[in-house]
Amino acid sequence: MTKGKILICDDEVEIQQFLRKLLEARGHGVECFGGGAALLKALSEMEGALPDLVLVDARMPGFDGLEVLRRIRAAHGDLCVVLMSAFATVRNAVEAMKLGAHDYLIKPFCAEDIYALVDSVVERSRLVAENRSLKAEIRRRFDPEQVIFKSQAFRNVFTLAKRVATSDASVLILGESGTGKELIASTIHYSSARRDERFLTLNCAAITDTLLESQLFGHVKGAFTGAVANHRGLVEEANRGSLFLDEIGDLSPALQAKLLRLLQEKEFLPVGATRVRHADVRFIAATNKDLEKEVARGAFREDLFYRLNVVTLNLPPLRERREDIALLAEHFVRKYAARPEQRLSAETLALLGRYPWPGNVRELENTMEMAVILADGDEITPAFLPAKITSAAAPGGAEFVPPSGELSLEDVERLYIEQVFRRTNFHKVKTSEILGIARKTLDRKLAQYGIDKEG
Repeated sequence: MTKGKILICDDEVEIQQFLRKLLEARGHGVECFGGGAALLKALSEMEGALPDLVLVDARMPGFDGLEVLRRIRAAHGDLCVVLMSAFATVRNAVEAMKLGAHDYLIKPFCAEDIYALVDSVVERSRLVAENRSLKAEIRRRFDPEQVIFKSQAFRNVFTLAKRVATSDASVLILGESGTGKELIASTIHYSSARRDERFLTLNCAAITDTLLESQLFGHVKGAFTGAVANHRGLVEEANRGSLFLDEIGDLSPALQAKLLRLLQEKEFLPVGATRVRHADVRFIAATNKDLEKEVARGAFREDLFYRLNVVTLNLPPLRERREDIALLAEHFVRKYAARPEQRLSAETLALLGRYPWPGNVRELENTMEMAVILADGDEITPAFLPAKITSAAAPGGAEFVPPSGELSLEDVERLYIEQVFRRTNFHKVKTSEILGIARKTLDRKLAQYGIDKEG
């Protein structure tokens, strides 16, 4: 049972002693006051944590209970206050609740009622404190000022992200897989006025349409087989916060229409429901597809594209921000190192800087985690790097040898994927691991570039 700190304010000494005896027997800390002025003075002088609960008599000389409640609300809005009275009326109880009282107790007391009330309030207080602590930790982890970079290319995107965060405009983040789209989305949220509310994410390519609709909008009991209870979707859970929709380009036409309605009208319908619900959500979407091309070929709604595309952020791939590679690599070593002395050798840093990183920052992080685990000393040498990195950087290496002539980034990606796919003997799982991308993303790129065993 959680122990709490409780203040009692009553002009009757017998009531003070009775409540003190009951609550101290349960392990709670108790302090008693004979009038409202003394209680308010003590609260104003308290350093550190406020009490979990204040029990106040409704009728006392000087400040009565309602006046004490008003003043506590003005000075300490979250403090839990319960009024007590032997002369309770409906009118007094209603007024107390309107002023923010947690409850209204009638004298004489039943010990079990006191125990139940205090236990519930103290537990609530513990959960609120824990929630505050978790929110503070999340804000620390996603602190936009902790984002690691020094390249001008990434600085331009980061600066624009901080600027648009002050508005409620929808944002579309474009970039290859692994470039940090979720990091930029979280930067927008935690730099905005919504920072104290929830930041939720959903990968639109990872689950089926039916499950995706339920995840987004929720469902009611009996809406489909297996729907044994009502379920709140992420839209409702993220109310007053932000919702990050990754791989938005994979959303089906039916779900595109429902998302458009939500963006336009701020209303949605859970699966199987008949009553429209409303939500105030800031949407941040991301994709590695060219949505304008998808609109042109009829695969993505034009009206939804423009609703999402109020502000567009284009994330540069890691190969275009090479000055960030060493910074990020050293950060990941510190993150995963079993010993603080572990460090990257100069030769290792040079190899990392020359590798094209088709899987971008995600691939770099995975590589550093593996190197830290394999390294048997304080220095992480090239011996602990994957062969694809050391051979790709070596003269005549077999990992990636593009033909001569001018190549677009799309051509480079296609050629590299094809070479890795062939080198693994067309093994998709191994290929996706080497590239640092999801299996579903690999399948899409193989189809996009027409790469197969016969090609």
